[in-house]
Amino acid sequence: MAFIEFKNVTKEYNMDEVKVKALKKASFEIEKGQLVIINGPSGAGKTTCLNILGGIDKLTNGSVIVDGVKINELKGRKLVRYRRNDVGFVFQSCNLIQNLTVKENVELATQICKNSEEPISIIKKVGLSKKMNNYPSSLLSSEKQKVAIARAIAKKTKLLLCDEIDSVLNDKNGKQVLKLLQETAKKEGTTIIIVTHNSAIYQIANKVITFKNGSVCEVKINKKTKAAGDLSW
Repeated sequence: MAFIEFKNVTKEYNMDEVKVKALKKASFEIEKGQLVIINGPSGAGKTTCLNILGGIDKLTNGSVIVDGVKINELKGRKLVRYRRNDVGFVFQSCNLIQNLTVKENVELATQICKNSEEPISIIKKVGLSKKMNNYPSSLLSSEKQKVAIARAIAKKTKLLLCDEIDSVLNDKNGKQVLKLLQETAKKEGTTIIIVTHNSAIYQIANKVITFKNGSVCEVKINKKTKAAGDLSW
């Protein structure tokens, strides 16, 4: 059994009495500790897929199994525990708490989960050791994204979901973050999924899953992956 089994998942939204299908029987599998990229055009269902995997959204039909647990059937406290202890989520909008410092934002995540990483260590790894006491309002967009990534990694979860994290990162910052994600997958056994439009980073992934019109249209396995430090874009 694969670590993630996304089976024939359909997601429908009701918009002005019209049903819109964001996902249409989408299926794929991911092994534990793999770094996987999901790509595809805007509106293809990529973010909906992440939201369902993260327990943020409910599917309409199908099933999603993560580490042997059918998460689409989780409710109440079990669903809360799954989101708290098993999943880290890096949103495109970062979602930092504005009245907390960089260090406090990361510390907050570690206080709500079982086995967390030391916050200062992770902040240093993303290159923000000199800005630990800064508030989000004083940070660049790329720095805010780094804080969000540090916060998610510090939880030491089984699954890390990243939505368009490279959109505000330049070459140097991007390599630094992607290197950390690669190390997290290899050393910690964390399964990492990155949604991106940036084809330059596909080579770091064990698997590239392409969505189109709400369905999975291609799955490509990279037999040999590239180190993040060797990328350029």
